Amino acid sequence: MIRNIVFDIGNVLIGFDAMDYLTSLFGKEKAVRIAEAVFGTGYWQELDIARLSVDEILELFYSADPDLRDEIKEAFDRIGECVTKLDWPVPLIDSLKEMGYGVYFLSNMSEHVKASNKDAFGFVSHMDGGVWSCDVHEIKPDAEIYRILFEKYGLVPEECLFIDDHGENIAVGKKLGMKGIVFRDHDQLAADLEKALTKDATHDRITVLCYGDSNTYGYDPFTHGRYPYEKRWTTLLAEKLGSRYEVISEGLNGRTTAFDRPGAIWKNGMSSFAACLGTHKPVDYVIIMLGTNDCNAELGLSAEDIADGMESLVNLAEKETPALQGYVPEMIIAAPAAIQGDVEKSPFADGLTPASVKNSFDIGPLYREIAERHCVRFADATRGIEVSPDCEHLTEEGHRQIAELFFKAISSVL
Repeated sequence: MIRNIVFDIGNVLIGFDAMDYLTSLFGKEKAVRIAEAVFGTGYWQELDIARLSVDEILELFYSADPDLRDEIKEAFDRIGECVTKLDWPVPLIDSLKEMGYGVYFLSNMSEHVKASNKDAFGFVSHMDGGVWSCDVHEIKPDAEIYRILFEKYGLVPEECLFIDDHGENIAVGKKLGMKGIVFRDHDQLAADLEKALTKDATHDRITVLCYGDSNTYGYDPFTHGRYPYEKRWTTLLAEKLGSRYEVISEGLNGRTTAFDRPGAIWKNGMSSFAACLGTHKPVDYVIIMLGTNDCNAELGLSAEDIADGMESLVNLAEKETPALQGYVPEMIIAAPAAIQGDVEKSPFADGLTPASVKNSFDIGPLYREIAERHCVRFADATRGIEVSPDCEHLTEEGHRQIAELFFKAISSVL
């Protein structure tokens, strides 16, 4: 359940349009050069993190364009003119507090900017607290500044909704357990925030949606039925996570990432993914473990094709979930247990070739790249997971191993 709302400040609760400001002072040509010297070099972050003196940081600015030393100094001294007071933060903050939410800030901000236009920062007195980067000498997206906020106010990350205009800052918050909304403008925030809080009103547990194939379904390769409920990895994961979590099993025998299977196009993972996200909203975590069926020779796919299918699912979740629940859930991309063993003796031998086996191992690194590209978590089950003699399906021990793998993926922090 969401109990606390955490706001970024720059370009969220205040306006901060550097180019318009610089152009108004010096014209476009000089404005571009000054912006590059001040904001394009990384030196502005040094100001926010406050490990150097202001004079030392000014010298860094000057070093980037010595011919504009005087102009850089003037722009720096008048930076308060760049900061714009907005009329909606105070009413929003007050309304959130009236509804019972804690309201905090987590901001990369220098003492110089804070002091430059105090009127624009008037909303801070309406909040329950927060962390400035200049005070703690840490900066987003480094995880430490998030931890400082949690520890300072006793916040539970899973109970926090974080609003920031930079996706990479949201991504780190999500990896630490927070929910997140990427801020674009006030109207978008109002819509997403209302949706998130409305859907969350009776959301008293952390939901983990497990979207997969027969190994998520719990197919028993020895009886050709289904493992007992208590032996499936989804059940075992729920036991490990405890009562604060709800683990939802969405496994379908034969499901692919994003490809039609002859005679069973409904097993295309794209066909039901959005519906599953909508059925179980709000979803906090989504585990996607698919790819084994994509390796079947009848589909003729390469490892790169399969990875593209996985990324299509990730893209769909990122696109659809804001409209469904106001925020994108944290995702865990999982490379499933590789096809292994005596393939010729497998009951699925007709669909398995050396290329199938190779692809099942090769998708691991490709899935990892997707996770890094989308700033989500990755779990690699290609090796070290026990598979039955049919070469594809998990043994009971394999289910225990997979449960442990995902428990670590969810409970780990940066």
